[in-house]
Amino acid sequence: MPEPVTPPPPTDAELDTYIRTRYALLGIDISVLPASDPAAVMDQQRLLSNARGILRTEVAIANAEIDSQFHPPALYPSALSAWTRED
Repeated sequence: MPEPVTPPPPTDAELDTYIRTRYALLGIDISVLPASDPAAVMDQQRLLSNARGILRTEVAIANAEIDSQFHPPALYPSALSAWTRED
């Protein structure tokens, strides 16, 4: 049986196209931002760079395996123990 082929990671240009499309579908026009202006609060270059970083991190997290023994911390442990009948 052949091994599965892993696709190459997307390039910056491909991610930029995806990000611009997602913003457009949400009704956000990033073209009103300056292309690259270090003095601006936000510019297109930094916005796209930040979004690429988030997407690449999310993919890395999505590929992580979950430990079946891991129990996330509970916000209200006393209520949780009452529901699960733990003492």
